[in-house]
Amino acid sequence: MATDLNTSGTDSIARGIFFCFPLRPLRPLREAFCGCGSAVPRVLTLVLAAFFAITVAYGEETEPAWASSVTTEKGAGRFQTTPNVHLTYRFGWSGITAAEADVRLVNKDGITKTTTSGGTTGFARTLFKCDIDHECVSQRESLLPIHIVQDEKYANQTVHTTIEFNSKSVTSLREVTPSKDSPKPKTLEFYPVYSLETALLWLRSQPLNDGEREVMVVYANNAAYLATIKVVGRERIRIGQTDRNAIKLEFNFKTIDSHLNLKTYKRFKSGRGWLSDDEYRLPLRVEADIFIGYVFAEIETSDIGM
Repeated sequence: MATDLNTSGTDSIARGIFFCFPLRPLRPLREAFCGCGSAVPRVLTLVLAAFFAITVAYGEETEPAWASSVTTEKGAGRFQTTPNVHLTYRFGWSGITAAEADVRLVNKDGITKTTTSGGTTGFARTLFKCDIDHECVSQRESLLPIHIVQDEKYANQTVHTTIEFNSKSVTSLREVTPSKDSPKPKTLEFYPVYSLETALLWLRSQPLNDGEREVMVVYANNAAYLATIKVVGRERIRIGQTDRNAIKLEFNFKTIDSHLNLKTYKRFKSGRGWLSDDEYRLPLRVEADIFIGYVFAEIETSDIGM
């Protein structure tokens, strides 16, 4: 049975997260050799030096320093999996509603499919027309994503994005129409990597004890990010006209480029979210301070076990 969180005295989740891409730090190589004696020893020294350089560049560099901070290698937690659910959200900027979305999660045969459709509404739509359809297929047990397809429709442009996940890397392709440039795939050589929705599923599966800190790699839209999430604690939060028990989280992001270099994500300043502190752990509210101001998302209805 659907529950209208506005009419029944509840109103909202905020879920504003925005993403982009960076650069790469290449570890400096020290060339410490001198050519002395005949030409043969000098050539041999050059060959050995080149071999050493390749070993360093393509061996040690495949494991960036920040990789040791990632906590997802422990796998999914033991908290009960998300049931089939239908949720609706409204989104806004600086307190003004600007968009809405319909989210459906369905589990079947070991696979979880999450679909989202939405777009700008009201006055915001007269300024910026945008409609988005998004589908993510993931493994129900491991919570790892398999592939994503996303279509964005704007007033004068369409964008089709596909993302493929495997046990070694992630590859995405973003096709813009019309465009003078041919689309080029992007590949991130790292594992495990999560999508936005599977990151949330993985996070809610964990104990989420007060003070707990999780670090994970998230791929969204056509870019990778290192996400750090901290469990602030339990509190009551007003959603619409009702106070709810919630788990408060704080999160931050850094961009990751194709060479696994980290860079501060300047468009994102800070973020916080609240999950319902019950057997479902649904997102109740997400807020983000970004480069254009304050954005939010709010839950409007929920239909669990549909």
